[in-house]
Amino acid sequence: MRNIYLVNEIGTTYFFDYRSSALISSIGNIGVEKQNSYVSFKNRYKLVDSRSPQSSLDFEVVFLNGYEGYSKFLKFIRESKELRIFYNNGKDTKYCHVAFKSISKTELQSNTIQSTLSLDKLSLWLNKVNYKIEVNTDDNGKVFPFKYPHTYSLSFNGEVAVRNNGEIRAPLNIVIAGSVNNPRIDIMDGDVVLSTMRLLVQSADCIITVNADESDQYMTMKESGVERNIYQYQDFTCDNFLFVDRGEFTIKFSPGVSSETTCNIQMTEGYGGN
Repeated sequence: MRNIYLVNEIGTTYFFDYRSSALISSIGNIGVEKQNSYVSFKNRYKLVDSRSPQSSLDFEVVFLNGYEGYSKFLKFIRESKELRIFYNNGKDTKYCHVAFKSISKTELQSNTIQSTLSLDKLSLWLNKVNYKIEVNTDDNGKVFPFKYPHTYSLSFNGEVAVRNNGEIRAPLNIVIAGSVNNPRIDIMDGDVVLSTMRLLVQSADCIITVNADESDQYMTMKESGVERNIYQYQDFTCDNFLFVDRGEFTIKFSPGVSSETTCNIQMTEGYGGN
């Protein structure tokens, strides 16, 4: 059974079910659509670029409480600056950043109002996957069994296997907590280093956050309750804002010190359809 709901920037949720007395009778444009570019070779064509175009999601909504229910939905829309729509198909839940476009209103029939709701898509359908690397001073180099989220501990370096099941490269949000001395993260394909983040900072106790999402890239470091921008302290010979391509890879983390430090990684997969 599918479950659809909207969430605004402060976490207020509007459920399309009996909790709000608003039901979705049909939904369109949740499939996959591609905008392709080709190079022509006489009677043959070669695909050179493929991307998901900006489009809209269309819903047929029945407000069981008539004008009262319709007005409550409009109030939610007016009070929301940013919107995400969540869609659970019975197996998993993905979400999409959207903007309100339009809603129609019919005459009251049997105390209900039927409307067509249209939302502009601002992103692919997204799914966040969490991984954790725990770094400690285990001299025996033991590998501990793990379940989701994945945890791997080895000496004072750590690594974790990751898999991007999405359609495009996935940005990483990285949070390092503990002691660091020029911390480094490598994305590996076997023994080959594909991408590296290295920060030229030292601290006995801090929280470092590096977000690679192109719409909101930043690097911060928090010490003794004070947070500051550390963009200028990155090693500019490295990529630093990290992404994972489709497939399976290994992420290695070195805090630069022999002490207990953790590295939490959130990977955002992107899908063209749901």
